[in-house]
Amino acid sequence: MSVANVTMFEFENEDSINKFASWYKGHGSYPDNEVSLFVKTGETTAMGISVYPTEEARSRADKLREESADTSLKNIVKEIVPLSGEVLVHFLRGELVN
Repeated sequence: MSVANVTMFEFENEDSINKFASWYKGHGSYPDNEVSLFVKTGETTAMGISVYPTEEARSRADKLREESADTSLKNIVKEIVPLSGEVLVHFLRGELVN
C-alpha cells in the first residue's frame, strides 16, 4: 500500500517559492520517496506531493521535513499544512501502477 504526503505551502513572497524550489532540487527528495512533485499554485502558494511505499517510510520523511521546516525554511515559508493518506489511484507515464 503506497501512502502520500500532500503538503500545502504559503511563502513570504513569490521569490521565496523559487528559493525553495532551488533548495529542494539541490537537496533531493526524501529517502524511500517514489514520487515527488512541487507545484506552484499561486503567487505565494505551492503544493508538494510525495509518495512512499509504506507508512514507515512516510513517517521517517515527516521527521526530516519537520527538521527542515524548523531550520532552513523558517525565513521563507509562512505556513506549512501537511496532509497524508493512502494512495488509491497511481498512474505513471499513462500506466496504472498496482
